Amino acid sequence: MKTGIHKTAKTRHTLFDLFRPDWVRDNDNRDFLDMFNRSQYTIFHICLFFTDRQPDNIRDLYQDIALALWESWPNFKGDCATDTWVRRIALNTAVSEIRRRTRRPQFEPLEDWMYEAIADEAAKAPPDYYRLLGLLDPDDRALLYLRLDRLSIRDIALATETTEAAVKQKLYRIRQKIDALKQEKNAE
Repeated sequence: MKTGIHKTAKTRHTLFDLFRPDWVRDNDNRDFLDMFNRSQYTIFHICLFFTDRQPDNIRDLYQDIALALWESWPNFKGDCATDTWVRRIALNTAVSEIRRRTRRPQFEPLEDWMYEAIADEAAKAPPDYYRLLGLLDPDDRALLYLRLDRLSIRDIALATETTEAAVKQKLYRIRQKIDALKQEKNAE
């Protein structure tokens, strides 16, 4: 059973309370917030235990756990202690996150000179280049990227798991879209 902490004395409001969204103000959500506030140390300790202690990774896992708790809160029936339930949800979330991280490749951040090279390359592009790309749907942008990266039609077909004829047809349609977008721009 969910039990909140009810204070009979007049509570002192902070500036945070003034900007708190409406969903926080009803009693069910106050019970959740009370439980969450009592469990913050436990959640933080689990985050430290299951991360490499980098602030961004701790923050990400903490948010994932908070979201998992929020989504699971309506299903909490009080069959066990709240602390036990929080630990179960937090540990399951942390373990799932570790599994997900080990499946995806780890990338090193770009060095400063790489960012500068990318910015220089972007500056060389025609004025409407990125605006026109932004108007294409993501699949068309991906196909165009592969072609502009000098991949052959055959390699693009292999990468996109389609036929060479389909790639040629899609690239032709993309070119028509871009030409039509340029004409619209010039007509304005």
